Amino acid sequence: MYLSVVVPCYNEEKRLPETLKKIREFLNQQSYGWEVIVVDDGSKDNTHKVTEELIKDWDNFKVISYQPNRGKGFAVKTGMLAARGDWRLLMDADNSTDLSEIEKLMKHKDDFEVIIGSRYLDKSSIKVKQPLMRRIVSRFGNILVRVILGIKSVDTQCGFKMISSVATEKIFPLQTIDRWGFDMEILAIAIRKGYKIKEVAVDWYDDDRSTVKKSAAWKTLKELFEIKWKIMTGKYSEH
Repeated sequence: MYLSVVVPCYNEEKRLPETLKKIREFLNQQSYGWEVIVVDDGSKDNTHKVTEELIKDWDNFKVISYQPNRGKGFAVKTGMLAARGDWRLLMDADNSTDLSEIEKLMKHKDDFEVIIGSRYLDKSSIKVKQPLMRRIVSRFGNILVRVILGIKSVDTQCGFKMISSVATEKIFPLQTIDRWGFDMEILAIAIRKGYKIKEVAVDWYDDDRSTVKKSAAWKTLKELFEIKWKIMTGKYSEH
C-alpha cells in the first residue's frame, strides 16, 4: 500500500460525496496502491449513511465511525493510525485543496518525511479568500505559533499534510489535542522527534459553508499554551 488518504468529517452529508467522487477519480488514474479512510467524527446528520451508500461498490474505500463527536484532531489521529500506506495524507472533507495537489508534495518525499501544504507561501495559492476577519485571526494565530512553539512553517493549519508511515507511528501516539489545535501539536512533536518539515505551496479554495465556529479560535489559543507546557515538561519525549 503506497498511499492512504484520510478524510475526517463532521456533519458533511452535503459536501463529502462530491469530494469522495473527486478523490476516487484521481486515484483511479494512479498506478500505485491506495486506500481512502473516511473518519466520521460522531456526526449528527446522515454523513455515515450517505457515505456508506456511496462507497458500497467502491474498492479501497472504508468508513470509521463512532459516537459521540470527539473533535477533528481525534478523527485525524484515528485515521492516520488505522492507515496502512507508506505515505498518509490528511485532507479536508470540503476539498479546499484538491487531492491532485499531492503531486507537489510528492516531489519532496525522498528528502522529507513530514510534508505539509501551505496557503501562504505563494500569494497565488489562495483561489477563493476567507472573510477578512478570519484571515486576520489566522495570520495572527500563526505568528503566535511560530513565536511560542518555534515552528517555522508559515501555515500550520492548512488541512493538507502528508506524513510517512514511520513518522506517523512516532508522532501520532503522542498526540493529545483532540480538537483544532492538533495541527500545531503534531508539527511540534515532529520537530522534537528530529523530523524536518517541508512546506509546499498548494492551491486552496475557501468554502463559505465552513462549519468552524468562531469560538474555535479561543479554544485553539488555549491549546497552544497546553502544547507549550507539554514541551516544557517533556511530555513529547516519551516512547
